This record gives sequence, C-alpha cells and structure tokens, in this order.
Amino acid sequence: MMKRSDPFFLLISFFLATTSSTFAQQKLVARIDTSAVLLAVDNLDNTYLVTPKNELLKYDISGKLKWNYSNKNLGKLAQVDVKDPMRILLFYPAFQQVVVLNNNLNEINRYSFLQDDSKQITLVTSANTNGYWVFDQNNLELLKLSNDFTDELKSGNIYQQTGEDLQPDLIQTDDQYVYLHDAKQGGVLQFDRFGTYIKTILTDSLSYFQLNGNAIQYLSGNSIKKIQIQNYDTSLYPLPLQTQIKQAMQGNKILAILTEKAVFLYAL
Repeated sequence: MMKRSDPFFLLISFFLATTSSTFAQQKLVARIDTSAVLLAVDNLDNTYLVTPKNELLKYDISGKLKWNYSNKNLGKLAQVDVKDPMRILLFYPAFQQVVVLNNNLNEINRYSFLQDDSKQITLVTSANTNGYWVFDQNNLELLKLSNDFTDELKSGNIYQQTGEDLQPDLIQTDDQYVYLHDAKQGGVLQFDRFGTYIKTILTDSLSYFQLNGNAIQYLSGNSIKKIQIQNYDTSLYPLPLQTQIKQAMQGNKILAILTEKAVFLYAL
C-alpha cells in the first residue's frame, strides 16, 4: 500500500492539486450585470454577449462596455464567431443572413444564402485562412467559401463518408481542421481542410465547445472538461463559481463565466 510519505504519492497528489486548481483559484477582475443568452471571448480578451433582445454587446478585458450592435429585422441571432476580432461573424438562420462586423461592431459586409434555394445553411464560421466554412443541411455537406461568399470547396455528401444522417448544431475550425458537433452522434466530428471525415471525438451532452490547442473543451457541471483530440485523454478543471453556470469561455488572459444574471471575468 502506498504511504502518504512515499515520494511518488506526493508527486501524484501535487499534480492533482495543481491541475484541479487551474481555474478554481483565479482572481475575479470584473462582474458584468447583464442577462445574456450567449457568450464569446476573442483572442484579444474582449467579451461578447448576446442579450435576450438579440443585441450584441462588446466589453474590454476590464469589463467596460465598448460597443453594441442590433438588427431587429433579421430574427434570432443564433451564432457569433469572434475568431477574427477584426471580422466578427453573425448568423441569423431564420433569414439565412450573415452579417460581418469590424472591431467596433460596424457592418462591413452582408450576405444572404437565400440567393441559392438549393441550400439550407445551418452553421457558419470563419476560416483561419480567410473565407468561411458553412454546413448545408439540404445537401449534407461542408462548404468552404471565399471572402465574397462564393464556393471554393465542397466536401460532398457527408452521409456517403460516415453513413450517418447528420444534423449538427455547432461548428468550429482551426488552421487544419473543421469540427461539427452532432448530439445524435454523441460527439464532435473532425474533418480535414478538404472536408474529408477523419473521426468522431465522443463527448458528454453539451451546448457549446471551444478549441484550445489540441483539445476540445466544454462546460461539465461547474468544471471545464478538456479532451485531447489525438489520444482522447480527459481532464476536469473546477471553476471558481458554485452557482449554476450557462457558459465558460477561456481567452488568453481571462476566463469569462456566464450565469443567469451576470458575467464574471477572472484573470488567468
């Protein structure tokens, strides 16, 4: 039996203590008393909130409100992509409308997918190498679009690759891959930059996920769960709040936690 004085036991105990406190002991730097339905954080540590009235609010790292954007003619704002802080992507699926904003939340571009009635776009995200990735539910395929929303690449029917009739609800990209979450498949499907299916990373039930290096991370209770994409190793990191949490998003220097009535910003 391993004793508490055993050096190996002490090493394991130290490792567990340090990994589990990664988020739990962070210092609170700001509280934003705003009700929101969606949270996003960009790589400059700006925080974005979508309010119940479909208004987009942008806060700086100190929690100060900087800019806001609202368009009441396009229905529900369902997706906000802040991968590029200079090119913020909004998607209004009911009207098949994309709006692109600059860093001050001023419109710089718009596009309607209703121009092609053979498509039903359900997911949109920025591509790291310019342009956009979208999912076409009608044709069950990923599309890579240019900056002016013309087709650059099509994955072909994904059912023919996987044998699964997908209905994904989330999309993310990095430099090399595209990721689709499908609750029916129980996880996140990984595709290469040509839209070819690679594998499925099994996850718990989730309402959002974030890419962090070579890991997928998402809220699990009052912790963040990280799954390494290559080997599926899993880690759990407790969060500093014990109240019910709706979302937790990690930036470079902040951790933003969305609750029912407020957002809490912690220094990393």
